[in-house]
Amino acid sequence: MKKVILFDLGGVLINWNDDWLYDEISSQLKIPFSQIKSKFNENLCSLFESKITEKEFWNLVLGNNNNIDNKIISKTFLKKSSINYDLLSFAKSLKENGHTIGILSNLTAGTSNSFEKNHLSDFDYHFYSNSIKMSKPNPEIYQYVCDQIPSKNILLIDDKQENLDAAKLFGFKTILFSLSNFSKGLIHDKIYDFIK
Repeated sequence: MKKVILFDLGGVLINWNDDWLYDEISSQLKIPFSQIKSKFNENLCSLFESKITEKEFWNLVLGNNNNIDNKIISKTFLKKSSINYDLLSFAKSLKENGHTIGILSNLTAGTSNSFEKNHLSDFDYHFYSNSIKMSKPNPEIYQYVCDQIPSKNILLIDDKQENLDAAKLFGFKTILFSLSNFSKGLIHDKIYDFIK
């Protein structure tokens, strides 16, 4: 049975750090992000699953009379993120060598339009939260992935431990991604251990 390697986008295939967004929000609101963090996180899955718009999201987080740019998430992502071409090339080399690769990522409707999808056309599977209306780390997204992929040998590479912990409950192998581990070759080594 073929092994499948799934990559997250933001923080893995796309260079991104959530703190960049939190800093933009704090700057615009002129308050520390920590003051809104719990409300922000509480409503984030609904935004990832396209159940609410960015405007509705901010109304839930800040109340209806807020003065934040409703597109701050997608604008910041567009401004600050960049493709990790080294990892993308490595993923494509896996595909060229007969391995199955895919994407499992939380995206808002706005952020999903902020990068070139043609960079990702070589991937066999595309699981985007805003399209399938499910998001990590909720169990239903992992069950959905298991139902869509005929293999039981699935590796998920993600930059958030809570996403990996949830995936493990469904039998996924996991790798916690960091740029330092990638630059040291540790991510490559772990992937090769999985596919051999």
